Amino acid sequence: MPGRKTAKYSAAYNAEMKVALMDALLECKEAVNIDQLKLMSIKLTNMTNQKVARLMNELVEQGIAAKGKDKSNRVTYKAISNMVEQGYEIGPDRGYEYNDEGD
Repeated sequence: MPGRKTAKYSAAYNAEMKVALMDALLECKEAVNIDQLKLMSIKLTNMTNQKVARLMNELVEQGIAAKGKDKSNRVTYKAISNMVEQGYEIGPDRGYEYNDEGD
């Protein structure tokens, strides 16, 4: 069928790379850019920056990572759990939304 598109990467590959990105991100206590993140794991070295950015944006949407900019205006990422440990205020007014189901 002309015009039919198939995914370049399988769902299993994307899931495996997301886990590798989460592991690398948790190792870094400070905010890191994509190039620094790719150096943290051998699995990530062959990924393009665009693919890393897409997967990282999914992690940001899921509330696992936070996105920001450094002094040179490059996009950086940091794990939310590391931010909580370091005493950052995290809540809806800080750009991170969560659903508190408790009383």
